[in-house]
Order: sequence, then structure tokens, then C-alpha cells
Amino acid sequence: MRLYYLTELKWAEKILREERFKLSTIAELNDPFELLGAAVGERTARRAYQMLHSHWRQSIGMLCTSRSWESPVMWAHYGNKHQGVCIGFDLDGADAYEVTYKEDRITGLLEHIGHGKKLLEEQMHAILTTKFKDWSYEREWRLFARLDQRAPEDGKYYLNFEPHIKLREVILGARCNASVQTIAEAVKPTGTRVEIFKARAAFDSFRIVRQNNLSSVFIEPRNEA
Repeated sequence: MRLYYLTELKWAEKILREERFKLSTIAELNDPFELLGAAVGERTARRAYQMLHSHWRQSIGMLCTSRSWESPVMWAHYGNKHQGVCIGFDLDGADAYEVTYKEDRITGLLEHIGHGKKLLEEQMHAILTTKFKDWSYEREWRLFARLDQRAPEDGKYYLNFEPHIKLREVILGARCNASVQTIAEAVKPTGTRVEIFKARAAFDSFRIVRQNNLSSVFIEPRNEA
């Protein structure tokens, strides 16, 4: 599965050099309804869920990605107004979860937790991957990681490329002032071929497309012999 991660130029260069992504905590996300996709009506269930919510905020990290790099809105919001970079990678041997977008919050999912029952795994994933329908332009997929199984660095948690993330593309935004050659210097040879290219606004639609009059740079796979 090919997934895409948009960020500012300086963070993209750091990601590529260090071969790892910074994980986001629940508190760092930009939606105040994170983990609140399910309605909780009963008072005892609300209290139980508040405790669960607090635990998740401290123990779960995530990498928020998209299935597409062609949305101008995504570039505006997450790619530093098209001055940033999009990192495309294939996921091998790890799970990513598709976000579901809904008009209303899920009902009937959490009432039982106020009576001492635990959440089932599928219920937990539903809570972690449900957002309001107005976010649907993101086409989001999420990777999750346990923070209590990782050592923080300066208060931050990271997800290494190896062994599951295979770098495949680095896309420079339409207004990015770096060259493909400069970005190529930050990319280390891996087991896969990596293409670096420039994007532009399409001539005939509201999409971001490849700028074909600028040549791509390819980082060839390292020789394992």
C-alpha cells in the first residue's frame, strides 16, 4: 500500500536523513474531536471513557498519512502552503487503518464501558479512526504505535523506516524552493528505488500533478551483495 506524508521542507529533510517519522500524540492532533467519534450518553460511561481517553493520550502515538498526494487542500494545510514536501512510502508487514468519515458520532458503542466491561479491539479501532465528514478530503490512513514501548528523545517519539516503511517517492511542492538534487542528498540508498520529483498545479483541473518538464532524480537500491 502506498501512503503519503506531507510536511514542511525542514522536517522532510530531517525525516529523510534520520530515516524515521516523528509520531504524533493525541494531544498534538488538530481535531478537538479526536477519540470522540463515539457518543457517550450515560454518565457512568462518560466517566469511564474520560479515564480511557486520558490513558490513550499518554500511551498511543500515531502517524497520520493520506492515500493521495494530489489534493491542493492537503498541500495548503500540511505542506506549508505548497512550499513543503510529500514523502511517499510502501508499507510492508505492518497495519494501517483507514479513517471513516461520518455525519454524526457513533451511538451505542461505548455505553457498556460504564458497567465494567472492556472495549473490544474492533471498538477501539473504530474510536481511533472515526472523524467528522468534513475531514474526508484528507483520505487519511493511520499507523499506531505504543509509546510505552519506546524511549522518548527530548520528549518526542519516533517510528523508524525499518523494517516496515519502504521509501519510494519524494515530491517537492509547487512552491518549494529546494531542488530535486538538494533533496536527493538527504536520501540514503535503501532496498528500493526512490524517485524525487517536482509537483505543480494542473492546467485543466483543481489537482496537483507532476511537473514533467523537470527531470526526476532516482536513488537506486543499494547493492546487498
